[in-house]
Formats: sequence, C-alpha cells, structure tokens
Amino acid sequence: MAAKRIGATKIATAHNLDDEIQTFMLNIVHGDPMRIARTGPAYDEEELWFIPRVKPLCEVLEKEITLYAYLKGIRFQEFPCPYASAALRNDVRNTLNRLEEKHPGIKHTIYGSAEKIREAIKERKPKIHLNQCKACGEPTTGEICQACQLLQKIKAH
Repeated sequence: MAAKRIGATKIATAHNLDDEIQTFMLNIVHGDPMRIARTGPAYDEEELWFIPRVKPLCEVLEKEITLYAYLKGIRFQEFPCPYASAALRNDVRNTLNRLEEKHPGIKHTIYGSAEKIREAIKERKPKIHLNQCKACGEPTTGEICQACQLLQKIKAH
C-alpha cells in the first residue's frame, strides 16, 4: 500500500542468492515444484494489482552482502530468529552451506538450475484469481487479506 501511495513503479527486495536457492529447495522438499514458476529475479503478477518486484541481489551470496555491510558500517540484523533452528529452512541452509564449502560455486550452479526449471515450467504456472480485500482494497485470494485478518485478531484481543 505504501508503495502505491508514493507512486512507486517497482519494489526492490533484498533477497540474496542464499534466499533464492533455499526457497527453490524448499519448494521441491514440500512437493510444490510449480511454485518455482512464481519466484525469480523479477516477478509480475498478471493482474495489474501488484507493483512489480525485482531482486537486484538475487545472485549475490549472503556472506558477501554481510561483509560489504560490515565494511561500509551499514547496520544489519546480526542475530538469527530464536526459532530458526526448528525451521526446515535452517536445515536446508546448513546443507547448502556445507555443500558450498566442499564444492565452491555449487550455490550458483543450483541457482542456474532453478532458472532453467523456472523457464521450462512458466507456461504451466497455475493462474491465481485475485479479489479486492473488503477491508483495505489490496489484492487477496479470499475476501479479506491476511494482513487485515491479523489486524482484526489483534483488535479483538
């Protein structure tokens, strides 16, 4: 909503190479390979409701971004989520990091494979019908978007 208010034509996210390949692997592990078609370095929703997202850092390793931020004095979140160790993503992250240590460059290779798969399946991507949220007007697959549902629960307590 904020991006629309200021007239933004793109939203840049800080997703890095590690984020991208972890998500790719999680989609496979969760048995949802078609979801791969909805990710990538840039994505537009076919309906004109969303401002297109771009991921300018999607091919840069997380440790390189962290090192750059440290050297330039850019503040960043240093401590992991206290629940991260229980998440499947953490196991995937650790596995990918061990593979990269043993086989340098494998993260980039996996990313390249994900891009090839994404391209091969993009025509088979399921269409998602979007509605306008009855509370805020933003796009949602239901009647009320998840953000508004959460706000309603918070206000109820």
